[in-house]
Amino acid sequence: MTHDSTGLRRLLLVVADGVRHDVLADEMDAGRTPALAALRARGSFHAVTSSFPSGTGPAYVPFLMGRHPARVGLPGLRWYDRARSLSWAPAQARSYAGIDIWHVDGDVHADVPTLLDLARPSLAGMSMLGRGAKHGRIGRSVAWMLRAAPSHFRGDLLGWRRVEQQATGAFLSRFAAVRPKVSVLAITSPDKFAHAYGSDSAPVRAAIGDLDAAVAQAQAIAVRDGWRDALHVWVVGDHGHAPVSQHDDLHGWLEAEGLRVLAHPRLHVRDPDVALMVGGNAMAHLYLSPGERTRRWWPTHAARWGATLDALLARPSVDLVATASSATTVEVRHATRGAAVVQRRESPTGPRWSYLTTTGDPLELGDSLHDLDAGTAWEATSATPYPDALVQLSWLATAPRAGDLIVSASPDWDLRARFEPVSHVSTHGALLRPQMLVPLLVDLPVTRPPHRTADVVPSALDLLGISCTTDFDGRSFLRGTPVSAAG
Repeated sequence: MTHDSTGLRRLLLVVADGVRHDVLADEMDAGRTPALAALRARGSFHAVTSSFPSGTGPAYVPFLMGRHPARVGLPGLRWYDRARSLSWAPAQARSYAGIDIWHVDGDVHADVPTLLDLARPSLAGMSMLGRGAKHGRIGRSVAWMLRAAPSHFRGDLLGWRRVEQQATGAFLSRFAAVRPKVSVLAITSPDKFAHAYGSDSAPVRAAIGDLDAAVAQAQAIAVRDGWRDALHVWVVGDHGHAPVSQHDDLHGWLEAEGLRVLAHPRLHVRDPDVALMVGGNAMAHLYLSPGERTRRWWPTHAARWGATLDALLARPSVDLVATASSATTVEVRHATRGAAVVQRRESPTGPRWSYLTTTGDPLELGDSLHDLDAGTAWEATSATPYPDALVQLSWLATAPRAGDLIVSASPDWDLRARFEPVSHVSTHGALLRPQMLVPLLVDLPVTRPPHRTADVVPSALDLLGISCTTDFDGRSFLRGTPVSAAG
C-alpha cells in the first residue's frame, strides 16, 4: 500500500470492546478474520495496557484523548461528584451503563481535545466518547438508544447485536459519503457476550467476526471510490476480561456494617456515609463522608475509616486498596503482602515515579524502584501481575473525582452481586493483568513497541501529519517512521 503524500491519509480506528488480545490473535491465526489478519501482515500486532479502571467508558479516553481518563474527569464507569457540578445527575452520581452515556462528552475536560477534534472531518459510531465528530455520532442519538435500550436492560444480547449491526451499516454509509480524516467505530457486542458466556466463547468469537466484516466493508468502500491507498485501519481494545465465579455484594456488606450507602441504582439515600461506585465490575470507588464538598487526603480520614479499610482488605474479594496521601503520593495495600507507596514528581522531562516498599511489596515488583519515567515505569511492571501499576495508580487515586478508597478485586471475584441484567461469568475493571492487557493492531510497521492505549492518539497524529501541542500521556510509536515503511 502506498502513502498519499498530499495530506489525504485517512484513519479508521475500530474499537474491539472487551476483546482479549489472545482471543483476537487466535481468530486471526485460525483464518476466521481475514481482513484483520491482512492488517497484521502489513503491519504489527501488540498487547498493550489499558487504563485503570479497565472498563468501558473511561478506557476509551486514552485512545481518543491520549490521556489517563481520571486526569480529564472520567475516573470510572460509575463515579460520584463531591463538587456537585454535574447536570442531570441524580444524587450527583454518574453511571455510564445507562442514560448517563449521553453525558460522557460533557464530563471530560473541555480544554483537552479529542482525536476527533484534531483531525477533521471526523465521524464516530457507537463510541462511548465522540466529542468533536464533525459528521455525527451514529448509534448515540435518541432514536438509536431507544432501539438498543430494551435489549440492554433485558439482557437480550442477540437483540443488542442486531441493533449494533444496523448502526454499523449506517456508519459505513456515512463513512462512504464524507471520507473522514478520522473515524472511530466501536463494536461492543464482544464485551456483552463475554460477560454472559466467557471471553473466549463461541458468541464472542462470532461477534469478533463483526469487526472483521466492518473492516472489510470499509476497505471495499475505499477501493470502490478510489481512495484505498489513503485509508489506514487500526484496531484497539478498551479492556481485557477474566473469568469470575464469585460476586461480592459490597453494597450489602457496607449496609450490614451500619453505614448508609448511596450506590446505583439506589441513589435516593439521605445523608449517606459512603457513596459506592462499582464498575466493570471488578473495581470500586468508595467516597467517604460524601456530604463534604471537597476532597480530603487519606490521613485526615484514617481515624474514622481505618477500620473500614482493614475490614475491606480482609475480604477475599479484595486484592488491592489504594488511598491518596497527597496530590502526588498514593499508598497501596494488600492483606498479606503489606503496603507500599507510589510517589510522583515533576521533572523538566515529564513526570517520574518511585515505588517504596514500606511494610511489604503489594505489587510484587521485587523491591523499591526509584525515579522512573513513563517508559521505564511501564517496562518495570509490564511482565508482572499488575502491568503499568505505578502510573495507573498514581493518576487515578490522586484525581479530584476519584474515591477515597479505590478497590481492585481479587482474581475470580467481582464486587457487584446485584442489579446486573446478565449474570456475569467474566469481568473486568481491576488492575489485574488479564483485565489490563488489550490488543492493538496497526497496518504498518512501528518504530518502537507500543506500551499503552494512550499511545494511539500521538501516533495517529503523526500518521496524519497533524501537529499538536497537547501534553499527552502516551507517545508516538511512529515517530521517525519513513513514509515507505507501510509498503
